[in-house]
Order: sequence, then structure tokens, then C-alpha cells
Amino acid sequence: MFKEPDARDKRPSGVLLVLAVVGALTLIAAMAFMALALFAIKLFPTSASLDDGEQRYLGHHSFSNALAGVKIEGAILPEMAEEIVKKLNEAAKDKRVKGILLDINSPGGSVVASQEIYDTINRIKEKMPVVGYMREVAASGAYYSTASANWLMCNRGTMVGSIGVILDSFEATQLIDWMKLKPVTLKTGRLKDSGSVTRAWTPEDKQYLQKLIDDTRDQFVADVRAARPMIAEETISHMSDGRVVLGTEAAKRKLVDAVGQRQEAVAKAAELAGLKTGAETEVIPMEEQKIPSLLSEIIKTSMNELSHALTRSLGLRQSSGQPQIHTPFPLLKSSETKTSP
Repeated sequence: MFKEPDARDKRPSGVLLVLAVVGALTLIAAMAFMALALFAIKLFPTSASLDDGEQRYLGHHSFSNALAGVKIEGAILPEMAEEIVKKLNEAAKDKRVKGILLDINSPGGSVVASQEIYDTINRIKEKMPVVGYMREVAASGAYYSTASANWLMCNRGTMVGSIGVILDSFEATQLIDWMKLKPVTLKTGRLKDSGSVTRAWTPEDKQYLQKLIDDTRDQFVADVRAARPMIAEETISHMSDGRVVLGTEAAKRKLVDAVGQRQEAVAKAAELAGLKTGAETEVIPMEEQKIPSLLSEIIKTSMNELSHALTRSLGLRQSSGQPQIHTPFPLLKSSETKTSP
């Protein structure tokens, strides 16, 4: 009995051949792309794959006989100080680095964070020169942390100094009374809650806390004296009340070594490092690379697209139980326009 051929049997064999060829080419392209991706990941390791023994900031650069550039920008807090110390230590261990240029633009920060940077620079400068260039402001903890550099330069308008310590707080007793709250505090000593906002400060509290910040200021002054013995005692007394001065006066008072532009700071670092290129010396910025992580995401997304293309070219259909893979990238701009109510 004659049977009408199924519609699928009418598909020309040439179409199947074309689909097979396209699928094979797509598969070859995918394999080639995977090989390239693996090579790129090996060449540019992501920050997650790096351990403490590997180069985190300089490993991706190709250079020799250059300066490492380290930025000290914004408030100097513990996390920032930890990163700066890592950069300084990595630069000091790299045989390609002949000196370090600090780009400083900070109003200061916490005491211990500033001391950590100060101590690290003080140690490293015995191995290679460390030169600091101060931009808009290098005050308080920013000046403290970099005072131990071999050479300091600032612009004539840079605000420098503020050799002092501050403790900020407030008293909220009137607000607490208005809210009809009654704070309860258990403590093991009368000074344990000194500085608390829930009660008025006693004269003993103020005396104790003032002594604490005075002692901290004394450490600040002692470290500045040790790092820059050329500063006159009169200048130390003048500046230790917390004031700042402009770059021209800072140079006169020996708070910095010279007034100039960044290129002159680079030239000075090159001179101290024994390099002959002067202001044209290459400065390698020590910044953690974000490109490898982005590259990894692009690779994953591209592989997903290739997988879908391969599936479509072979005329296959994804199983309903197969999990769907979506692009990891957020939208740069929403396709929906939100209107105000």
C-alpha cells in the first residue's frame, strides 16, 4: 500500500550537508576560541588566582629599569594602607624596579594606617629611592606616612603639614532626654566609657582623652624629626598645632625638599636611582588590573553564545531540563523608561 512520504523526508540531503559543515566549522571556531581564552587567562591571571608570592601589580607589565608609581589618594584608612604596603613591598622585590614615585593627594587618615606606610617606606628607602610628589594636599596622616621618603616635592599651591591629631565625638544627652530614653552602661573601670555619647563628659574624661591624643601627636612629631632632621625646632613647634602651609612656605621650612612639577619629581627619582633618562623615565603605575576579570566574563558569555549557535546550526533542540545560561553582564541602560508617578 502506497504511503505518502513524511514532510521531513522531503528535505534535500544537501541541506543536511550544509548544516553539518556549518556545525563543524562552528565547533572548530569554538575550540580555537577556547585555546585562545586559556592562553589569555594564563598570560593575564585574574586577581583571584594570585597568591601572596606572585606579582599582583607588576606581573602583567613588560619593562626594565623603571620607576614604580604608587598612589596615596583619599583618606588613609586600614584597608587602603594594607594595599599600599603590598604595592611598596612588591616594588621593592622586583629587580626591574629601580625606584618608587609616590603620587600623594590626601587630607590624612587614621594613625596606625599612616604609621604602617611610614615604617614601610622607611625600610624600603634603604634598598631603593622613594620620592614623593604632593599634589593638592598632603596633610596630617598623608604627610606623616610619606615624611620618611628620600625626597619630597610639592607644587607651590599644595597644602602641606597639619602635624596634629584630632578626636571627634558629640554629646547626645539632650536628644536622649527628649526621647525619654535611659541609657544603661556596665563597665569595669571609670574610664572604660570615656567619650561615650550617651552621657556628659567629665573633666577626668577630657583630661584622659587629651593625654591620649597628645601622646599620639608626640609620636607623629618624633617620627617627622627622625625622617627629616633638617626641620628646625621652631618649625616643629609652629606646625604641631595642626596648621597647614602652602608649598612655597613648606619648602622654606624644610617640610619638603623642593617645589616643582611631577616631571621634576620623576627626574629626581631617576637621579637617585642612577638612571640617565631623567623626566622621561618610565613610571609603571601599580594598579590592580581589572581587564583579566572582565576578559573571563567575556569568554564565558562568548562560549555560551557559541554553544547556542552550534545547537541551532545542527538543528538540535535544548532539552526542557537543561538549565538556561544567561549573560553575566548587567545592562548598561535599561530598555524600559520609568515615568514619575
